[in-house]
Amino acid sequence: MKTKLVALLVCSMTFVALADTKAVKTVTVSGSAIMQAKPDAVRLTMQIQQSSEKVSDAKQKVDEQVAALTKALRKLGVKDDQLNNAPLRIQQDYQHDPERKLPQRYQVSRDIVVSLNDLSLYSTVLQQAADLGVTQMNQAEFLVSGSDELYQKALQQAFTHAKTKASLLAQANGLKLGSAQKINEQGYAPAPVMKMTRAMSDSAEVSFGQTDIRAEVSVEFEMNSH
Repeated sequence: MKTKLVALLVCSMTFVALADTKAVKTVTVSGSAIMQAKPDAVRLTMQIQQSSEKVSDAKQKVDEQVAALTKALRKLGVKDDQLNNAPLRIQQDYQHDPERKLPQRYQVSRDIVVSLNDLSLYSTVLQQAADLGVTQMNQAEFLVSGSDELYQKALQQAFTHAKTKASLLAQANGLKLGSAQKINEQGYAPAPVMKMTRAMSDSAEVSFGQTDIRAEVSVEFEMNSH
């Protein structure tokens, strides 16, 4: 995975509390850090939909399109474990006849979830989906593999950031920084980055941008006399 990591220490505006409980002086500070990484995977959710007076006819058309799309994706190198076909959905179709004067029709649809570990296939997969009659394409979810490890690094740097701030405050009060008494994790691992799927026929170069993986902590340190 070619990932560009940029560690950023972010100094947020935080209320700093000085307390004196049982002659023990403490200082509470926050610390934060960001790791930046380029997405290296994407999850695409597509829908194929057909309508007919007979459920069996609509289902057959959907099955044929799903089979054709699956075959095309396999030719591109997409593995079976990267494809997930959701159960069929069947519902009455009133859109063609709001007043319900025509024979009853049924709408049959199936979602296909495609997980790509090679972003160079992104545009090609979209075009294949369009050519094979995919009815709807949901927002693409761009992911970063190894995000848990990056978050752990950000968490360590967030603590270091908090300790640096606490040390400066202790010195400003003529005291020496002691050990951490309380540590609260306030950060989060990144959620998938949601982006609108570009137009199928758009030949412009695709830019996937970067994902921020942010960690935040609140730490209470003891302060001692020299």
